[in-house]
Amino acid sequence: MAAMATDVRFEEAISFLRRRLELPADRWGALVRQIDQAARDRSAGMSDALVTDILRELLEAIEDGTGFDAFLDGWNEATRRHGWSASIGSGDDAFETAHRARLAFRVMTAQAYAAGRWQQIQRLKRVRPYLRYVHVDPELTQRWSRHEHAEWHGVILPVDHEWWVTHYPPNGWNCRCFVQSLSERDLARYGWQVSAEAPPARTVIKFVRGKPIETPAGIDPGFAYNVGVVGLRIGMAGER
Repeated sequence: MAAMATDVRFEEAISFLRRRLELPADRWGALVRQIDQAARDRSAGMSDALVTDILRELLEAIEDGTGFDAFLDGWNEATRRHGWSASIGSGDDAFETAHRARLAFRVMTAQAYAAGRWQQIQRLKRVRPYLRYVHVDPELTQRWSRHEHAEWHGVILPVDHEWWVTHYPPNGWNCRCFVQSLSERDLARYGWQVSAEAPPARTVIKFVRGKPIETPAGIDPGFAYNVGVVGLRIGMAGER
């Protein structure tokens, strides 16, 4: 029940990325906005064409198992070709570029694996009908002020509970949280119980490039949606 390692070929994650690339960028955005009106699919100034090229580089890195270094080469080539700069200040451009590329790699990889994992969860929910929220990085909790993630640790709810529509991880930039899929036997083995109710829901206002965005407390703007649900909708859109 451990988190999925990103150096293992994960066919469901690869399938998610392939289907996402086949979908026009505006259609992807529409699917996401159906679930989270605050969602953003790119960093400031990125064009649809650049996002698509970066997704292709990510897919190749996951398929070939080449990891971040190969992705960074592709990122640099794509951003140069499209004339986009990751620099947001007066610091070292090379450092800033690598930092933004690594952050994008982590987020997109985490989302792809989470989407693939959701497909597995849906297939097995008759025998493993519960999910347990797992928070694994106390250091990031302090650095990013994500105390809610720590509070959600150990929450167990049915797979189809509405809480997972907005709180299925990753729930922010650099979020390392994941879920465990559980059976009744697992609950008995570990002495766990299904939570009586979901954590209290409240929203906060955060500012993204000067614009106020309402988002669930503890979740970064643009992450308050279940990427697995969107992934399944991509599949249905491709079948039509």
